[in-house]
Amino acid sequence: MALLLLLNRMNPSVCVFGSTDTVLPDDGLKLNATSQTDDSSTSDGDGSPRVSAARKIMNSSPQLMDSCSCLSNSKFYSPNDQEEPLLSDEAIMTSLEKVVPEYLTIVTSKPPSSSSGAFSQKETRMAIKEFNLKKTTALQQLHDLTIKSTEYNRVPMIQTQKWNIIKALAMALIDSCHDIIASNGKQQQQQESMDEDRRLILWTLNNLSIPYENKHTMALGDHASLLLKALMVVIQCNLPESYLSCICIMNLTFLADAIKPVTFYVVPPPNNNSSMSRSLSASGGVVRNRSINQHRPRHRRSLSSNGVTVCAGGVGGDVRHSEVFGAVLGNPSSLLCTIESMMITNAPFLLSSVTSVQGEAIRRALGFIRNVTHGGDDDVNTVTEDGSNGSVSNTQERRNGAVGAGMSNQTGRQGSISKDSIEEICILISRTEIPRLIVQFVRDSPNPTVKWTKESLEDLSLGILCNLTRFSSPREALMRAGAVDSLERMEGLPGIHGYRARAIRVSLGALPKQFG
Repeated sequence: MALLLLLNRMNPSVCVFGSTDTVLPDDGLKLNATSQTDDSSTSDGDGSPRVSAARKIMNSSPQLMDSCSCLSNSKFYSPNDQEEPLLSDEAIMTSLEKVVPEYLTIVTSKPPSSSSGAFSQKETRMAIKEFNLKKTTALQQLHDLTIKSTEYNRVPMIQTQKWNIIKALAMALIDSCHDIIASNGKQQQQQESMDEDRRLILWTLNNLSIPYENKHTMALGDHASLLLKALMVVIQCNLPESYLSCICIMNLTFLADAIKPVTFYVVPPPNNNSSMSRSLSASGGVVRNRSINQHRPRHRRSLSSNGVTVCAGGVGGDVRHSEVFGAVLGNPSSLLCTIESMMITNAPFLLSSVTSVQGEAIRRALGFIRNVTHGGDDDVNTVTEDGSNGSVSNTQERRNGAVGAGMSNQTGRQGSISKDSIEEICILISRTEIPRLIVQFVRDSPNPTVKWTKESLEDLSLGILCNLTRFSSPREALMRAGAVDSLERMEGLPGIHGYRARAIRVSLGALPKQFG
């Protein structure tokens, strides 16, 4: 009984990655020193000069501290507590109203400029420095409102009509990339370092994307396009924070209704009055890596100009689907092409066993691809109240954890999506370089198979291969990518990896069915 009471106190949304959304730990991603980037903690031990200075401002400002005192009642409870102090929705909203509008006003404000001539250059530099510290402080406070101990703030912060935090953070995220976009990618990649403001924005968005109510608003609401565009800008610039953008995109696709809109997303035509939009348009959508398109398959041009003719069933015969495929595959500003380009550019980083932000961006992107290629109403997609799949027909798959399309039997997905829609997405992905890259990741992995743990890059890659082999057109793409030969050495492995390798090779016709 005591164990049940303890379990009831636990937050059901904080689960192992792969069962549900990715919940970022308080100390972020720990990277090896050789990765030249440090996404360090935002705790009291943070050595970041801007954050340390920002905290000094907070400590020296009674008004800022007083405005946050109403939210200092963190939800940390001992298992021995008899009762949990519950905050009413009205009390939570009242507390948020005292601080969130002020923080958003600071975040969305523009830095002081010397163009008016009212200040000297020295005064302007001092004013900009003070502005940056104030903005970092506001972003830090917004982030602190969304962490585990104050998770009750996440839904009201998004669902209220009194402010629009999605729009504010999305605009701030795009503004943080302005200098890189304006330079048309002339800066070298190694000169880019982790930006504290950009990291806090993305971290906050990730926390806010965990509740399913928020997923719907963020992926399908009025400002969904702006949010996806902002996340894509970071990935297009191939910034160190790209992995955080990929996590947010992946989190949104745990909502079944969001899978197709997110996967097929294309940035709307630019506003000609915007200098940033002109810069994005001039750079062809991919800012730093402008030569990425040369890696695309040669048939891509014919697909974008003549439409996509899919070989599989009723999906490919639909003219509307051909038009959609052409719009996505023929546009470097589509989300799928942006993910593909990032994976092509960062693939060399995976040849090293050292953890890097580039490798993490690919791994998180594979989580997104795993989500959007998994299941369907005719498979094992429906999730029951306890988080398990409603039906699993193959006992061997259940025993090995390869349920349906290769995800674990606890998908964390809410809602349902038709098998035809999943097939459409799998066929779309098969027309990109992504299948070839996934086969390459498994074949050339520097890690021994004993380190292919759950949610590792290799584990995610094998899961995606299982998803794709259910349909004929993706199977052809995998055969062209050399999946049959690449997985042959893995057939004899014990456990889930060997089982998946055999199942994939059976689907590709390399083994008799009795070996699956």
